[in-house]
Amino acid sequence: MINVSIDREGCISCGQCWGDCPDLFDESEQDGKSQIAEKFRIAGKLDEGVAFEDQEECAKKVAEECPSQVIGVSPPAMGFDPI
Repeated sequence: MINVSIDREGCISCGQCWGDCPDLFDESEQDGKSQIAEKFRIAGKLDEGVAFEDQEECAKKVAEECPSQVIGVSPPAMGFDPI
């Protein structure tokens, strides 16, 4: 499991992340920017979530290829429990 974050202010709404990883990312209906899919959000935040093992590779690829470089991936904090 890894943490995923989005700097939504810098998002250019290109759609690459939700196109490549549609389970993990989606487009906000309010502003058209990228957000973490609801079921993967941390504390309901649009810009913070977790990618489980089956999504880690996709999340890392999207972070590397994001044209505006607003997606970050990192190990979860010590003692983090997603439940």
